[in-house]
Amino acid sequence: MASGLPFHVFKFGGTSVATAERIRRVVELVRAEPEDAHRVVVVSALGGVTDQLIAAIDAALARTGEHRQLLDALWRRHEEVLQALAPAGEREALRETLAAHWRDLGELLDGVSLLRECTLRSRDAIIGMGERVSAPLVAAAFRAAGLDAAAHDATRFIRTDDAFGEATVLFDETNRLVRTYFEALPPGQIAVVTGFIASTERGVTTTLGRSGSDYTATILAGALRAERVVIWTDVDGVLSADPRLVPAAFTLPELSYREAAELAYFGAKVLHPRTMRPLIEAGIPLRIKNTLNPEAPGTLITSVSRPTEGRVKAVTSIQGVALVMIEGTGMMGVPGISARAFGALAARQINVLMISQASSEQSICIAVREGEAERAVTALVEAFARELEHGDISRVYPVPECAVLSVVGDQMRMQPGLAGRMFSTLGRANINVLAIAQGAAETNISAVVSARDARRAVRALHEVFARAHERVHLCLIGPGGVGRALLRILEVQAPVLLKSLDLNLRLVGVANSGRIVWDDEGIDFGGACARLKAEGTATTLDELVERLIDSHLERLIVIDATASEAVARRYADLIGNGIGVVTPNKRANTLEQAYYDRLHSLARRNEVPYRYETTVGAALPVISTLRDLLRAGDRLLRLEAVLSGTLAFVFNRMAEGVAFSEAVREARAHGYTEPDPREDLDGRDVARKLLVIAREAGLKAELADVAVTSLVPGTLRSGSTEAFLRCLAEGDDAWRERLARAGRLQYVARLEDGCLRAGVEAVDPGSPLAGLAGTDNMVVFTTERYRDRPLVIQGPGAGPELTAAGVLADLVRAARAMA
Repeated sequence: MASGLPFHVFKFGGTSVATAERIRRVVELVRAEPEDAHRVVVVSALGGVTDQLIAAIDAALARTGEHRQLLDALWRRHEEVLQALAPAGEREALRETLAAHWRDLGELLDGVSLLRECTLRSRDAIIGMGERVSAPLVAAAFRAAGLDAAAHDATRFIRTDDAFGEATVLFDETNRLVRTYFEALPPGQIAVVTGFIASTERGVTTTLGRSGSDYTATILAGALRAERVVIWTDVDGVLSADPRLVPAAFTLPELSYREAAELAYFGAKVLHPRTMRPLIEAGIPLRIKNTLNPEAPGTLITSVSRPTEGRVKAVTSIQGVALVMIEGTGMMGVPGISARAFGALAARQINVLMISQASSEQSICIAVREGEAERAVTALVEAFARELEHGDISRVYPVPECAVLSVVGDQMRMQPGLAGRMFSTLGRANINVLAIAQGAAETNISAVVSARDARRAVRALHEVFARAHERVHLCLIGPGGVGRALLRILEVQAPVLLKSLDLNLRLVGVANSGRIVWDDEGIDFGGACARLKAEGTATTLDELVERLIDSHLERLIVIDATASEAVARRYADLIGNGIGVVTPNKRANTLEQAYYDRLHSLARRNEVPYRYETTVGAALPVISTLRDLLRAGDRLLRLEAVLSGTLAFVFNRMAEGVAFSEAVREARAHGYTEPDPREDLDGRDVARKLLVIAREAGLKAELADVAVTSLVPGTLRSGSTEAFLRCLAEGDDAWRERLARAGRLQYVARLEDGCLRAGVEAVDPGSPLAGLAGTDNMVVFTTERYRDRPLVIQGPGAGPELTAAGVLADLVRAARAMA
């Protein structure tokens, strides 16, 4: 260039120039840029103007006369901006310039109304007028601020073919014209250029398609070998997903040209699909920044592909897609079928978004815009008329209401198993994949799904791939003793798990029997109960389950800390919809055998965790130990166990000389019993724990098969808790006599020879059970391998804190299984 100064190109979109105040902000942003470079500013039409011009075309076609009203409203808006921005001495001349464009616009719209027709050529001329009137206004704003600036119409130097609507740039001619034109640019003068529009070699106005102003900026930058390009928009940069679909989407700090191009093609609206092309050869960096938040660093796009932790940079989608299917056994081994299909579609100017072909060559799936599906089917039916007649192709048909999903990232080709992880994620979310495509470069993997599943699919993939940490969503049902204790532990341990295991535990819901608080963005563990009380809304169990299923959150785990059979009955619905369950609630595993089998079958088939270690021994590893023994080929011969911390405490206190009734009252005072101690003393809790163990060992049994001895006298099974406790002392003498005869008693659960029983037994001094103290539980496994010296598990078996700790251990295992 004549001056020898480098070029810096800045593009401002419609929202950045929507009002006089926004345009003043543009002036300040450009003023802050270095003056030792030519500053080229590309501008769009004022925010919303292009849409209003399209509305005017529609009104003109309908001959409602409304197009003139729309035109008048647009004139008044531009007149207001002119009055606010232009220097007083320039207003009349500038007004006349705009008025000339407005007269042309009015004539074009009147012609559309008269002919009831709007060709693509006329449409380009009309909708391109927004940029032609915005550039002079922005240039005037620069001059009003004391900066030298001039408006330039891009139709003078950007040449295209005559494919109106989205013209193709003729780069050789364009580059020559741009360099010649800008050689005359005075040093220090800011060039304000119209975006979006160009012209044919005959001077007819064309447009560059959606987000064409971005393309204008990079066309100029490439031709001028600019040092850099900055696209100023209304977001902080390129996001990891559409924030309307994924509220947790975040700004990507860096992208490569290839990644950015893939994102643009697959629906990232911040960029035009062809924006990067003019920059690649010269390696010109492009930065996306936000005029409303200029301090944000934005996204830098260069030739460099920097690795990220998850290998995938972003997840995008194209909505409004249809699959066109070509099926037939006669296609196998016949060359040119795909070429003929593409040729037929190209002849109708139908753009193919994605193609997938079975290796057997019996089907070809072609993704097109839904509005073009019928034309695509017609074109293919005509192209393959002979094959259809002979039966070589059985049918050509559309599958409507689809969406194309893509995960994008240059480093994906370095990650074995990534495609498998993508599709297993979709599978866990119960999303059916209709077609798959992956390029050899592996910058993106694409899949077609039903449009109704698109939002859920994008969110699931974003959670798995784009986030730095594996987020696990939690919903706690039952914030009672165990639930509250779990929340207290999580408040402390969640940051530790994030740091040590990369598990990002997020509480999204807390519910009790009648209320719920729900927040996708997270609920503080420490304040969850208070928030439920203050903000909770009424809910039923059906509504709660429906909300959980409809939330479509990836890696969602329900923690059931209730003792409710009604909640346990809904586990099948949760697990069947890909939602994990962690629970100390014994009800589900002790309902009918068929339900137990169904839950485990669903968990295996859907690969969803169902964890319930705490249903037997609080934090003791009873179930996991038994599973390990059986998986290693061992066989359970006999089990004897003390499975109630409450009853263990009572009998241990009796061994120390305390009366039975007093031991029960002490257990209740310490919080070891249910509010009504009869729920512990009747033995049904022990029976349920024994049944869980038996079923884990492979025994088919029902709760009624467990012979249970109740410690509640028949005369005291009804009535108030207070009356029961008053009358309980009537049996103390009988217990003393029994203890004197036996020496040591425990409430023992036994599994042997397929028989299940639970009741009071005299304990031999040599038995491991004789050494119990406090609330300790003990499980004694006698197996083929542990026949002579049984395997013993012992430890505290009661208390909400211990149970909550066991629930957290199960929760971590479940979360890692879902990662």
